[in-house]
Amino acid sequence: MALLKHHLCAALLLMEFVLLLAASESSCPAYAGVPGIPGHNGSPGRDGRDGFPGPKGEKGDPGVGAHGPPGKIGPVGVVGPKGDKGNPGLPATGVQSALVQQLQSDVKYLTDRLTVVEKVLGFQMFRKLGQKYYASDGLQGTFEKAQKFCSDAGAKIVLPRSEDENKVLTSLQAALESTYVYVGATDRQKEGNFVDMNGQPLTFTNWKENEPNNHNGAEDCTVIYKNGVWNDINCSSEWHVVCEL
Repeated sequence: MALLKHHLCAALLLMEFVLLLAASESSCPAYAGVPGIPGHNGSPGRDGRDGFPGPKGEKGDPGVGAHGPPGKIGPVGVVGPKGDKGNPGLPATGVQSALVQQLQSDVKYLTDRLTVVEKVLGFQMFRKLGQKYYASDGLQGTFEKAQKFCSDAGAKIVLPRSEDENKVLTSLQAALESTYVYVGATDRQKEGNFVDMNGQPLTFTNWKENEPNNHNGAEDCTVIYKNGVWNDINCSSEWHVVCEL
């Protein structure tokens, strides 16, 4: 018994010595050896298994797509039934009505002026004063012939109504190299009372001194001399014809 106890104590002492020796070796720094040659890379490992699905992401922005080409035109559909008649429109206002009337008046005026210009261009020569034209083809004839010629041309025989018109007529007379030109004034209805072709009193005259004198009782028509003065004359005489438009 005493011997066994002695062996156990010896074993314990030996174990304590070994532990102390190991502790002293581990606390002392060891000399680092020479580094070895790096080893070769190993072969790639096998693919791992698919993981579990992740959480759903946020909705993305809408894409910008190009429009495709237009499709073919479809066949014409069946014509539908005629619709009901619509309600009558509202009556025009006073302003609209006045505007329409003004436009109609303007159109008529322009149309009339265009008609006059077209007639004037049918003559060989003319003169213009204001809105009036004096035109002639150089024709000579009696007073009745002068009236008919102007009427057929859509005009009337000339009759100056102012000093300016009288001067314009004499300028045309000079171009015609004419001594006399008939004017639309007579005293056929009443001797000594000269009126225009509508029977209205004359508003302008330029009688030569001592005229009209009804020479030989046969001078019922009127002519204008090349210097601009007027004279009564026999209606059967042939002188230049000038029309006014």
